[in-house]
Amino acid sequence: MKHYINTVQTLLKIVDNKKTPKVIQLFVSCILYYLVDLLPPTITAGIISVLNQAKDFNKIWLFILIYIGVVLLYLIIKRWNLIIYSDLSFYYSDGIQQQLLEHVAEHNSIFDKISRGKIIDTYSEDIPNLIHILQSASLATAGLIQLGVVFFVFGFYNFFIAIIALCIQILYFYFMVNNSKHVSRHYEGVRKYKDKIVDIFNQLIINLKQVRSLNLIPNLNNKLNRYRESWRIQSTHRYKYITNRYCQIPAVVYFGKAILYIILAFLVFNHQITIDKFILLIGYFEITIKSAEDILEELLKLGDFNVRVNRVKSILDYTVDNNIDYGSIENDYIEGLVVFNHVNCTLQNRQVLTDITFKALPNEITTIVGYSGAGKTAVIDLLYRLRHIKSGSILIDDESIYNYSNKIYSSNVSGVFQKAFTFKMSIRDNLSLIDSDLNHQIAACKRVGIHKAIEKLPNKYNTIIDEDQRILTEGQIQKLAIARAILSKAEILLFDEVTSNVDTEATGDIIKIINDLKDDHTIIITTHKPEIMKISDQIIVMKNGRVVAKGKNSEVYKKSALYRELYNATYIATNSSDSEN
Repeated sequence: MKHYINTVQTLLKIVDNKKTPKVIQLFVSCILYYLVDLLPPTITAGIISVLNQAKDFNKIWLFILIYIGVVLLYLIIKRWNLIIYSDLSFYYSDGIQQQLLEHVAEHNSIFDKISRGKIIDTYSEDIPNLIHILQSASLATAGLIQLGVVFFVFGFYNFFIAIIALCIQILYFYFMVNNSKHVSRHYEGVRKYKDKIVDIFNQLIINLKQVRSLNLIPNLNNKLNRYRESWRIQSTHRYKYITNRYCQIPAVVYFGKAILYIILAFLVFNHQITIDKFILLIGYFEITIKSAEDILEELLKLGDFNVRVNRVKSILDYTVDNNIDYGSIENDYIEGLVVFNHVNCTLQNRQVLTDITFKALPNEITTIVGYSGAGKTAVIDLLYRLRHIKSGSILIDDESIYNYSNKIYSSNVSGVFQKAFTFKMSIRDNLSLIDSDLNHQIAACKRVGIHKAIEKLPNKYNTIIDEDQRILTEGQIQKLAIARAILSKAEILLFDEVTSNVDTEATGDIIKIINDLKDDHTIIITTHKPEIMKISDQIIVMKNGRVVAKGKNSEVYKKSALYRELYNATYIATNSSDSEN
């Protein structure tokens, strides 16, 4: 029983206690309608008693009126229970989904430990079912109380009968609870392998074009088949125990019921109990059977729900030693001076940045260059506060970036990643995630040169963005992402290889946009394109997580062989590609 209590306690710890009064009402309503359910057999026994005496038929009308009152009371309590359940259902589902979403967003390294398949499956399937924990717990509690009352009635009329009925139920409970443990254990295995299947399927959907072009489906199916086989094994074992549960264990009750009925009949023939008491005890024993079945069914569900709630808890409990605690500074008047002072950073016990020192000034373009693995993206990640530094300091306007509140920081530091993302919703809705003012949206789109293209679409700003339909080109999506960054009104804009996936024409447009944006922003950009290097006010050259050269473009070109190598290699590659086209 402790196992089931822990399941409820785990759920209550996940959410706040604002709804505790409602939870109490849920339990009380279940207990009341289970107790009210005991009254009909008593009324039936009363009617039979009147008929046996054959004295006053009018007394039957009294029992009929009582019966109608009981039915109305039962329906009122049931309605009360359903209203409370509905309220709690929305509260728990919405609240925990929001909590999990925010937790995952705050811990970007969570996917290093927990698969995307598990998180997606938990979010979509487990969380909406958590409310059933309270419902099952309240029904099981009410059922146990009902059983206690029934056995008290049995004991009141005949102690020997009460002992027999109790032994039957104890034996039944023992076999069923033991069965529930096996069912829940294999359910956990089923969910484990389902997570792996969902994870691979999710990756397949995301990378469908590459999967098809490389003909990876057969090999992926082979891998999936291994997981499916493990899933089938767990499911088979689970169904075996479920079959025993419903087809073999109930025989205990049926045999026990036959023995009890024989004993009761014997007592009636020997005038030790009256026929109305016989009907009452038979009715109550039938209630104990149904009540026991209901309790055991709810306990079985609680076993499965224990797996669900622990999956949610395992995700919400995920933390990292260097988890970032946001400060409380609410200063929104940021100039945009960015300073790295001897910054060191590790990732999974590997040094990725060593002694990084540079300044990025307002109204200037600071460009970071280097081969893959040099540490460019790590610098950008630190500025997004996605990771924490090991030592040194990163300052914005002479204040540590970790001292700003999340709201202030995110409204002053924004940007665009290598592959711009959009949601499958209208252009306006995508932009409204930052600023819902249509005039502001149009102004931002005009500034990045995409407004005219949007106006030519059939539904203009209400056009749904769908990657499969290719309504917008890669370059246009990148421009839309820049417009979204502008709408944030951030003083500091970060661009991580924003031109790597677009054609030459779009690259030229984006370079003009970046050059224009520096008039009222601090621009920090990582790139391998010489066109962007040319317009930069400062070049930072990185190698193996270190800054090996920095300064103006012409100065760095003269003193850094690595920069010349990077500049010329990408320049030649770009010209060669253009000539082929």
